[in-house]
Amino acid sequence: MKKILIIDDDVSFLETLSSYLNEAGFTVLSAKNAISGLDIIRNIVPDLVISDIRMPGLSGIELAYVLKGFKYDIPLILISAHCEDDNNNKFLSYDFLEKPIDIHKLNQYINKAIN
Repeated sequence: MKKILIIDDDVSFLETLSSYLNEAGFTVLSAKNAISGLDIIRNIVPDLVISDIRMPGLSGIELAYVLKGFKYDIPLILISAHCEDDNNNKFLSYDFLEKPIDIHKLNQYINKAIN
């Protein structure tokens, strides 16, 4: 069973997306911030990470750089409710979704990342 790590400081979004992905047959791990997410990544290397961009402490963009720096070859999907401010971050070449997320597009990104 594929493991997906969701990192988001919005607990309601985290619970909703976790529930959806669980029902879709994935093993779901979750973290409320990128630092906790990195601990999970070190201990249980997931097949995919879905991370919010804007979080206190380490942002999703910074997380992407850390993953590259440590040479983790884990697909990453970035999400944000602040699309107008985060458009300049799309150069990272990661899949990007705006909140509220389009579930069909999310499914496409997941299938592309882990199949």
